[in-house]
Amino acid sequence: MPPPLISSAEIGHEFGPYDVTIPNARAESYAEAVGGDESPAYGDSLAPMMVVAAALTELIEELGLFSGSLQTVHAGQEVNWSRPIKIGEKVNATGRLSANSVRRGNHFATVNVSYTDENGMEVGTSSTTIIVTGEDL
Repeated sequence: MPPPLISSAEIGHEFGPYDVTIPNARAESYAEAVGGDESPAYGDSLAPMMVVAAALTELIEELGLFSGSLQTVHAGQEVNWSRPIKIGEKVNATGRLSANSVRRGNHFATVNVSYTDENGMEVGTSSTTIIVTGEDL
């Protein structure tokens, strides 16, 4: 098995674009899973973390972090939307590695993600920091 991309990617490496469009059935499943009186009602819009989670799933796969010998800690998350995203609205996510360092055998990586609509207009951004350890690195 080749080493995971996290071990060789350089700062500036681009990921995606990923289609992170959330269809109605998936939005309903998410709302049901996290529902409750404390859960905000988004109406015909998506909870912002749904879109971020869809992008993170793609990033984790591309970074090669599904290996059984790797351990990943989601150490930080920042999200900023310029407008609500509608259920079923076409959204693409493109990531860029902004930090990737090794300290005491652990990889600390930060990926900044830009979310764009079907017109190419940015509708949001996120920044994810992860710590990865394991013998495959």
